[in-house]
Amino acid sequence: MHQKNSAIAEGNMKIKNVEDFSWLYALLKPFASFMHNHVFYKKVYTSGLENIPEEGAVIFAPKHQNALMDALIILSVKNWQPVFMARADIFAGQFVRRLLFFMKILPIFRIRDGRESLKQNDEIFEKSVQVLRKKRYLVIYPEASHVGRRRLRPLKKGITRIAFMAEEASNYTLGVKIVPVGINYQDYFSFRTNAFINFGKPINVEDYRDLYLENPQKANHELITDISNELKSLIINIENNEEYDNFETARLVYAPYLVKKERKLVNNFKNRIYAGQQVVKLMDTLKNNDLETFHKLNGCLSDYRKLLQQENLRDWIIRRRFTIPGVLLRTVILIAMSPVALFGAVNNFLPYHTPDLFTRKIKDKNFHTSIRFAVYMFVFPLIFYPLIFFLLCQFTDSWLIRLIYMLLLPPTGIFAFHYFEEVKRVLAMWRYTFNRNKKSFECLRWLREQILDIFKSIENNS
Repeated sequence: MHQKNSAIAEGNMKIKNVEDFSWLYALLKPFASFMHNHVFYKKVYTSGLENIPEEGAVIFAPKHQNALMDALIILSVKNWQPVFMARADIFAGQFVRRLLFFMKILPIFRIRDGRESLKQNDEIFEKSVQVLRKKRYLVIYPEASHVGRRRLRPLKKGITRIAFMAEEASNYTLGVKIVPVGINYQDYFSFRTNAFINFGKPINVEDYRDLYLENPQKANHELITDISNELKSLIINIENNEEYDNFETARLVYAPYLVKKERKLVNNFKNRIYAGQQVVKLMDTLKNNDLETFHKLNGCLSDYRKLLQQENLRDWIIRRRFTIPGVLLRTVILIAMSPVALFGAVNNFLPYHTPDLFTRKIKDKNFHTSIRFAVYMFVFPLIFYPLIFFLLCQFTDSWLIRLIYMLLLPPTGIFAFHYFEEVKRVLAMWRYTFNRNKKSFECLRWLREQILDIFKSIENNS
């Protein structure tokens, strides 16, 4: 009990100053943003930055699916220090608690944390109102928990409660705005993939004032509904939970075709997200208007997905057209570049695999990426690279060799990762080439053509 009270007391002390500008935070943030935007992720795409109010009381309402990575992607797009709210159970252990308070994250307690702990939310809510009254940015995840799926879950009313509390506390002169934020990941768990953050248009809480004064419950419901609708427009939202995997397969198959069809669009991750939204809408429309064709499409998607898994293949290898000379050229290039990849792999092997020591103990897989990022950010520059430099000093007196060697470590490490990913792709190409006439491979091509034909017919009839 004493430890719990001391932890709460420590938290209260930190909470008092959570919205204040921090010089240490400002010094560390550029490095964290660089690691996030250019090292951990291959590319982070942005849209709607013009929708962020330059000043005033602003609440951001992001889609929540990837633990602390959802906070990092928000931090990485702008030079700012917003205050976040996150579930209280992640504030476990003194080190983690101090780190989260330093990152300007406030704990929000849920019923599963115990009824007694819910009383502490009153103080947290009051603090969040104070943050808004000081015209600081506040980030609240309205889903209240993270799940790595492309579907918006029902929103909780905490975000609207805080918005109306802040307006009431200032006699409706604060002008609180809520900005929905869509976050889209190419892959929730993989290193060196893409991400896309999309800021929606601000929702003015003032517009709900009269309704709130007349019927607070109805005003909360209407505001939550509007936030939800806006969020759905910023993400790929697969509401059909029963056929979720089929919708995902459809997106992977047909979205690249839609981007290619629009010749003015570049085939990048951002445009594939927009195309993926169209695919989901097409399937939803088909289910509502032509159930028979929907079931036929679902059957093809299900068979296609299962056969890909059975043959350990990905959709891209069925989609792409490649020749033996082309695959042979790729193989020769890989062989030629193997010394560079070997250098990068050997020198970066331990820090790349260190996160596995931590993630295997974490049951919630959605935290694995956050842990991996944290280990990469600290182990590489603060522990492993200084250790290599120390060893270099034992074997060579040349500062030029030391400098060149150390400068080569980060780029060759990233190169090695992509190199071995390319090795996997080329091996898959060779396997596909030699087994092209295999019955299951022919079936995969036929199923894919069936899927494309059905989607094209849906577009033509819509």
